[in-house]
This record gives sequence, C-alpha cells and structure tokens, in this order.
Amino acid sequence: MNAPTHLMAAAAILARPNDRLRNLAVLFGALAPDLSIFVFYGWMKLGGEKSEREIWGEAYWTEPWQTLGAISNTVPLAAGLFVIALWARALWLRMFALALLIHAALDFPVHAEDAHRHFWPLSDWRFQSPVSYWDPAYNGALGVAAEAAVLFASGFVLWRRFEIICVRIAVAATVLLYAAVGVYWSLAFAGG
Repeated sequence: MNAPTHLMAAAAILARPNDRLRNLAVLFGALAPDLSIFVFYGWMKLGGEKSEREIWGEAYWTEPWQTLGAISNTVPLAAGLFVIALWARALWLRMFALALLIHAALDFPVHAEDAHRHFWPLSDWRFQSPVSYWDPAYNGALGVAAEAAVLFASGFVLWRRFEIICVRIAVAATVLLYAAVGVYWSLAFAGG
C-alpha cells in the first residue's frame, strides 16, 4: 500500500486526541517501513539518469536495498520491539511497534512480485499475493479498491475522532488527493 494509507490506517487504529507523543510514535511507526524505499528512490534519482524501469526493475532488487527493506518490514523485529516496549512500560515505543506491525499487516496481502521478506531474519520467504496494490497483472484493480476502502474508512474514523482543524484538513486533503489521483488514473487507463 501507499504511505498515506499506512499513516491513516495506523492513526485510525492507534492515535488519540491530546496525546502528541503517542500520535507521533504512531505516525513514525507507520512510515518507518517505507523509509528505505524513499531513500532508495531519492538516491537513484539524484545519483544518475536511470529510467523508472531500471530503478524498479533492476536497482531495487540489489543490495543494500533488499536488506534494508527486509529490516524495515520484518514482523519478528517489530514484535520483539513491542515486547521490549511492554517490559519497559514505554507507551510511545509500544505505539511505534504496533504501527510497524499494522504496516506489515496491510502490505502482506497486496504485494505480488514486489513482496517483502516479512519474516526476516528467520526466513527469506516472500508471500507473493495474487493481489497487488498497484500492478494490473496481479488484480491491481482489486488492490486499489481495497486500499481506497482502508483509506476512506480510516479518514472517516479520524475525522470523527479529532476535532482539531489541522488534523481534519490533513485527513480531508489526503482523502481528496487520493480520490483525485484515482480518478485521473482511471481516466488515463480508460483512454488507452
């Protein structure tokens, strides 16, 4: 799934009004698994004139990017961090770890050929789902619909839970931007 959906879903499940530290931990935990991807893409774009096909079809599958992706998307490490947080009675760390786990749970069923090694370092196995969150060759339309449902439901929950205007603006902007991009791509693909 895309980063905004991860942020919105984790926040809908874990964030609470008037608890800034908890909410920041949730947001950072929801984003952390994708940080290696953002760094990778920035590095590839700044470091040369690679095409999108070269970036995602070749460079993405090389080291150190695959190991960094495994580390940042692993369930065993996130679960271990959660246990440490329980032992330390650190609510912010518990929220961070739970957001990591929510991120993994959302990615697991919608990554096909680009699946993560969710059980690293215990295993290099990748669950290659028949549904992709983006690839039409792997039921991408179903993946996009599922992601939209998660994003819109999360937006509804957050809108109702938070009365702070800046939070509501961020929620509305995210939902509207996602809807606009979806309409744009639907029209672009329908046109040929």
